[in-house]
Amino acid sequence: MKMLNRQQPSIPREWNDKTPFPSQSFTSMTAFLARRMELRDILLARNDREIALAPEGRPIQLPGRCGLCDKAVSFSADWEHPRTLADGRRMPNWRERLVCPCGLNSRLRASMHFMLANCGLTSDAEIYLTEQTTPFFELVRQFAPGTVGSEFLVDGTARGQCNRKGLRHEDVTQLTFANDRFDMLGSFDVLEHVPNYKAALREMARVLKPGGHAVLTFPYRIDLQNTLVRAVKQQDQTIKHLLPAEYHGDPMRAEGVLCYYHFGWDVLDDMRGAGFSHAACHMYWSWELGYLGGFGIILHGIR
Repeated sequence: MKMLNRQQPSIPREWNDKTPFPSQSFTSMTAFLARRMELRDILLARNDREIALAPEGRPIQLPGRCGLCDKAVSFSADWEHPRTLADGRRMPNWRERLVCPCGLNSRLRASMHFMLANCGLTSDAEIYLTEQTTPFFELVRQFAPGTVGSEFLVDGTARGQCNRKGLRHEDVTQLTFANDRFDMLGSFDVLEHVPNYKAALREMARVLKPGGHAVLTFPYRIDLQNTLVRAVKQQDQTIKHLLPAEYHGDPMRAEGVLCYYHFGWDVLDDMRGAGFSHAACHMYWSWELGYLGGFGIILHGIR
């Protein structure tokens, strides 16, 4: 997870839930396509305005309001990993680099906001996060002490056990937790790195209580019905690349971690097939809350 260094964020134990999460929900590509042209025009207008907000190469300060802090703030952004539009114009990487003074970038603020506003997250919830070394994990655990996190370790630690640093090893395709254990599960920019992601979805559904929520983010292609497979792990454990290798930043590995998939709309069917009674794509965006950069995507499943 990418996050700029700031003070450790915190959320009041009793969060003020007056701020709705600004998203539109779609359960299929067909439903999305019915509004495609309308959404396209909105997106083009936003692109122009977002570029005007950010003269290239200059530090950026934008006034707004943090949905977690629940107060007026000045968001900051830089020009690391900028986005290039089809016409050659560039804009900041708003998703990763637009940061509140509380320390959270746009993607993480939105993810936590969604968990609070759309999933009924409370401080007594039992939560599992597929991460443990990040400030975001510390934020969620501070809010809900019953939060458990893990990393995929390669140091010989047995599944379900902790190494000398206190990090728990879990393989999301073979979780060691009991059935119906958690109220909520969060997995943020992880599933694209799991060769057998369908097994991971089945495990996520298994460890959630009936009615429990899964909140997921990963590379999502709203223009594709079928998931784009970039690489395949073969039976002999070698990797066959179908497209140029793509590596993402990883807090556990300096070399990064391979991306196997850019998911399409069919992942919603995969979620339903894995045991989720509800699966939807939430497209979010807000000037006021600093959720910029086109539509952000959060996938939501209910066991």
